[in-house]
Amino acid sequence: GGDGGRGISGGERRRLAIACELLRAESDGALTVLIADEPTTGLDSFQADRVVETLVDLARGEGAMVLMCIHQPRSAIFEKLDDVLLLAPGGRTCYAGPASGALAYFAGKGFPCKPNYNPAEFLVDLVSVDTSSKEAERRAWKRIEALHRAWQSDSPRSPLPEQPAMAAGGPAPEPAEPRRRPRRAGLLSQFFHLVGRAFTQTRREGAVHLTRAAGTVVLALAFGTCHFKLGRSQKSIKRRGAVMMQVCINSAMMSTIKTLNSFPRERCVVKKELAKTRTDGSRLYGIGPYFLSKLLVESPVDAFFPVLFGSIVGPLSGLNPRNRLAFLGTLALQGVSASAVGMSVGALAPSTEAALAVGPVVMVLSIMLGDSGGMFAEVPKFLKPAAKFSLIKWGFDGCSSAEFSGLDFHCDDLDELMTPANGAPDGNGPQGGAKGFLAGLFNSPRPPPSYQREIAEAVCLRTGKQVLEGMGLEEWGFADAAKEQGKLLLYNLCATYLALRVKDGGGGYGASHTKPPIPFERSARKLWEI
Repeated sequence: GGDGGRGISGGERRRLAIACELLRAESDGALTVLIADEPTTGLDSFQADRVVETLVDLARGEGAMVLMCIHQPRSAIFEKLDDVLLLAPGGRTCYAGPASGALAYFAGKGFPCKPNYNPAEFLVDLVSVDTSSKEAERRAWKRIEALHRAWQSDSPRSPLPEQPAMAAGGPAPEPAEPRRRPRRAGLLSQFFHLVGRAFTQTRREGAVHLTRAAGTVVLALAFGTCHFKLGRSQKSIKRRGAVMMQVCINSAMMSTIKTLNSFPRERCVVKKELAKTRTDGSRLYGIGPYFLSKLLVESPVDAFFPVLFGSIVGPLSGLNPRNRLAFLGTLALQGVSASAVGMSVGALAPSTEAALAVGPVVMVLSIMLGDSGGMFAEVPKFLKPAAKFSLIKWGFDGCSSAEFSGLDFHCDDLDELMTPANGAPDGNGPQGGAKGFLAGLFNSPRPPPSYQREIAEAVCLRTGKQVLEGMGLEEWGFADAAKEQGKLLLYNLCATYLALRVKDGGGGYGASHTKPPIPFERSARKLWEI
């Protein structure tokens, strides 16, 4: 959980920790000892009983030794225990033996348990110190010391009693069959399991996707309304270019910000999982299967929203219907490529906050270098080589090529374009955009002479091919732009994979070289050596 939503409770977290260790031990095939520190704390009585039942099944069915520290279990849980070690404050042992013989033992020492009383609570009360008064505390310590001395005298340094069958001289229980060690999951098996997990995670984010889809529809309607039915006039050329640029920027920014906000958090979980190793030193899964499964599941989602946006803006704005599929395909590739940029920044950044700070800077630089054709602003010559790495540039080039290829324009609005924007008779007033560019060229408020009309007719752009040539692009060149987008996508994916492997993965699918957190001598046996 986090700031955006409720996480799991403390009890659920405890059960999840037990389940993770059991799954890890099951994959190793070598579960011999399980130590659980208060596994039922924070759980209700029913869930606590279920957890203990699972541990009992491990002990009796799988032959594992389960050591569990537990406080005040319900009577049903106490009946499931095989042996009990009852400790008083200061580590004083007051009983160690079969759980079924504990009540009889203390009854023989003058401490009988009342009928219909929880035996576990009775035992805990025997070794608890009442600090409500000095007299009560003195009596409690006197009782504890008596029980401790009684246990020492009855069984000095003796191990736990033998099982009844062995004590009676009966046949010893047959040794449990050694469990067959399961094979380590291969790369293909890891991949399919991780695909299932990624799909489940994406499905759980359904509310987020619905909200994002609603926002996309609202933005698309706003864009389509502002540029409604552009027509085929001369002034529509620049407006079509503006739509292409705005659509590319919107698609890229939406995908990038979404990835920057989610991927660094996911990386923290993956890093913890990759840090866990099996007994043979291998990892639970490799970075390669994880990365491929993430791309397979999330790439269609990243491509869907730009396509939804373009599908609404296109008909409303009257964009070229002939190349609509090429236009939508360019937007889909733009969304996936932008998500890859977000992943590479998120993988290299140390935290989510750092990724959210760096990501917009990368996208703004990409926007600045996006119009290398000079439709809106001229990119300096010394920056044009860097424009090849601009995600916006190749999206804009691909969308523009898809839009203007095969499109024809008319020159019916030349008189309007050559008239000053404010109608000032001296021609020196402010002139706006495409309406005034020819009037500024001729600098005359009067109707142009015949030779000026001829010049205007000559510079009139009648085909989309002429527009594309002015931008330095080729007609039907959206496939070339898609190739360059694919290269940027590949570059960012490789950067993300290498960053994950170096920063989080280490050995990947192979052995882990993680050392114990505290240096130790080989002669001293430590817990992690068992």
